[in-house]
Parts: sequence; structure tokens; C-alpha cells
Amino acid sequence: MLTDKQIRDAKPKDTVYRLRDTQSVVCGFGLTIAPSGAKSFFLSYTSPEDGRRKQISLGKYPATKLADARRLALEYRGRIDNGTDLAREKQQAIAHNMEQRSLGTLGDLLELYIADLEEDGKRTAKEVNRIKGKDIPQFLLSRPAHLISRDDVLDILAAIAQRGAKVHSDNVRAYLRAAFELGIHAQSMTRWRGKAPRFRIEHNPVATIKRTLSRKPKGQRALSEAEVRELWCTNLLTPQMHLALKFILASGQRVEEVLHATWDEFDLGKKLWTIPGERRKTRGKTSEPHLVPLAELHIQILDDIGRTTRDPRFLFPARGTGGPRRYDSLTKSVTIFVKNSGMQSFSARDLRRTFKTLAGSMSIPLEMRNRLQGHALVDVGSVYYDRYDYLDQKREAMEQWVLDLGKIITTATKNE
Repeated sequence: MLTDKQIRDAKPKDTVYRLRDTQSVVCGFGLTIAPSGAKSFFLSYTSPEDGRRKQISLGKYPATKLADARRLALEYRGRIDNGTDLAREKQQAIAHNMEQRSLGTLGDLLELYIADLEEDGKRTAKEVNRIKGKDIPQFLLSRPAHLISRDDVLDILAAIAQRGAKVHSDNVRAYLRAAFELGIHAQSMTRWRGKAPRFRIEHNPVATIKRTLSRKPKGQRALSEAEVRELWCTNLLTPQMHLALKFILASGQRVEEVLHATWDEFDLGKKLWTIPGERRKTRGKTSEPHLVPLAELHIQILDDIGRTTRDPRFLFPARGTGGPRRYDSLTKSVTIFVKNSGMQSFSARDLRRTFKTLAGSMSIPLEMRNRLQGHALVDVGSVYYDRYDYLDQKREAMEQWVLDLGKIITTATKNE
């Protein structure tokens, strides 16, 4: 029987040789000695599947002790006698591990989701890319997507919610859920078949995770006439951000539509701003441009913007990027203004609601307010048949709005 003394005393030769445990109860157990002096235990056997002689390693000596190697050989011999080919099983495990390493990671999955959003012209692609870099730990991004568990996702969302960003936590949850759904079905989509990484995701780990908030709070904030006057006349904002807020309020258009506007969209001679279809929120449903009539107040603001930003292409250029400001670039400015002015909290988006609300108090009909702001009209007649641009009617309504807005801005508040 092979002993520890025999193993210690075994010297290397010019070629590999073996010491067999001939009297052991474990048939085929032994030790290999390499020319380098390395010693390792083995178990040789006849494959129960194909009848060939094979050998499997049991560990290197002295890291693996003789007694431990013999016990392992006995365990393996039992499995062989029950019909298992250990060498083939090991090869299959290696192949499986290699396949697992080649599967797409969570980072790959989010990159695919971002590309899918970009294909559809969704502005949320930039937000998902930002979340990928900020809210998801690197060690999870490098993990195969099919190994991401429900607990992993909960850890991501809990960290966001516990810092007070509950709405953002629910937004991240929605993006991750959509990304995993895409990963499950990508190979059955003509857009991504053969192009997307293979993920082998069997279930969506986000599907059973509940929202942080039972219902996403809907915006209700609209500024009063006194607040509009205070905002319009304030000196607590930088000139560029102040002009952006003024133009959003005066035109009633979306924050992104204003911040990403280019000078070639404006025909000041015709007093017309044409927002291209691809820049509209409804760009996935329509490619039609949105016509915004301009009044003298808008022309004046545009003149101030031109003198302030001095950019040949964008009304509100971002520093050092060659592009426009991000759609959320007003967030910090408004937050600082609210803090310093003591005004009730509001966001830049609330100015669009303020336009709709105050214009309603001026007896401008809802349909015309919707047309001025480019809100989708969903009735069959508007969607499929009515191709009239209503520009004259919109211009009349805009003139009325600007006239009454001018009164709000210039009227002194009583009892101040």
C-alpha cells in the first residue's frame, strides 16, 4: 500500500512515472511523479460509457494529503461503479463554465437596452446610461446577467430609496425590469437576433419587486400670478437659466424642446418657431413638426438669449460639449432659486403647467391651449383626418396669452 514515506522518498526521473496503490481497496489509485519533481494523486479507471481507460486528478502533494486523496478516490470509484464517467463530467463542467463566462453581463444587458431605446428615438436612453454609471455597482455590471438575483436588484433600489430618492428608485426599477425583458426576448426579435449577446435569462428578477411608492405622485404645482411676477423679475438666477425659464413660461413648450432648440428653427420674420418632429415628445408616434407662433415678447427674449449665450447653433449651449444643455440642467438652478427666494418648491416642468392654468383663467379654450403646447389630440378626427395647422387661431391665442402675461409681470402686487 502506498505510504507517506514512499511519497516523500520518491525522486524525479528523466520521464514521468507512477507509483500505484496496488494493495489498496481503491482500484486504480496512485501517484504521478514528474521530471520536475511535482507529485500528484490520480485515479485511473475504465469509462462505463465508452470502455476507454481514463485518468482523473485528485490533487497535488503535499497540498493534498495521502489520506484525503485516498478518501476522494474511494468516493469517485463509487460514482464510476454507478455509471458516471468522471473525466467526461469534468470536461462538460469546464465547457459549461467557459460558456457561462461568454454570456452577456448586466453591463452588456444595459448597453443593449440603451441601444434599443436609441433605435426608437427615446430620450430615456441618456438617463439609463447615467443610471448605469451612477446607481449600479461595478461588480454587478461585470456579473453575468442571468446570475443577477432579486436580492441584487433590491440592494440597488434600496440604496437609492434610502437616500430619499423614492421616485428615482421606482424609475430605476422600471428601467431594469424593461432591460431584463429585452434580454429574455432579444434573440426572438428581428432587430437584435444574431447581434445581441446571449444572456440565457430564464426569468425577470425585477418582476416580483414592488414599487417604493404605491403610486407615482402626479405634478400639481402651478405658479400663482404673484410667483410668476417674482420669478420673472428676480436677480437670483444666472442670466442664461433665467432666460430659459422665461422662454419656457412665455412659450408654454416643454423644457427639453426649449433647451435643445437651434436658431435655424426660428423664422423671426414670420414670427414662427418650427419644432421638428424628431425633437417632439411624440416623435415615436408622429414625425409632424409643431408650429409655435411667436409674439413680440418672445422675439425680445430670443434677442436677449442671443446676446447672452452667443452660440451660432444652440440657444442654450452646454460648455465644452458642442451640444445643447441637458434637459435636467435647470434642476439645480431652480432648487437654488427656491431656497434663496423662499418660494414654494417647483420645477422647470411646472412652468408648462402654469402656462396651461393661467391661460385657462384668461378664457383661452382648452383645445387651443393644447394646440399651442403640442399636446396630442386623440380623437379620430384629429388623428386621421384633420390636417389643418390652425396657425392663425393659435397666433391669436398666443397674442392674448402674451398680452395678459405682460399685465401679470408689470402689475404691482397690492399690500406687498
